[in-house]
Amino acid sequence: MKKEIKEKTLRHIPADFDGVVFDLKSKLENSCPKAKIISAAGMQDLETQEAGSVDMAVCLKLHKFDCDKALDEIHRILKPDGTFIACLKPHEEFRTALKEKFHVNSYHTSEHYAYFEAQKK
Repeated sequence: MKKEIKEKTLRHIPADFDGVVFDLKSKLENSCPKAKIISAAGMQDLETQEAGSVDMAVCLKLHKFDCDKALDEIHRILKPDGTFIACLKPHEEFRTALKEKFHVNSYHTSEHYAYFEAQKK
């Protein structure tokens, strides 16, 4: 993924964010110095995370996972009004599924990627 897309995606995280962030392989260690970051290696970590336990979920390569399952699990682990920030190779079916579970605040495409910021309904 190009550095520019990563920077545009991560721009949605406030510099002073101090909640709990579930980081699905995005390597956010230095991006949110005040946040409690739960680093996850893959879907197994996502599936074992407690429901309603995180304020924000971030994934910069969502297309590397089963997007439908990841979307369901991320929705499950987020607190009410939790934030989901991600980047993926876009497809219209995913965007439709995203809109069913989340209020999409921004959705942008650039080259072969889409990046978005959304709130749990």
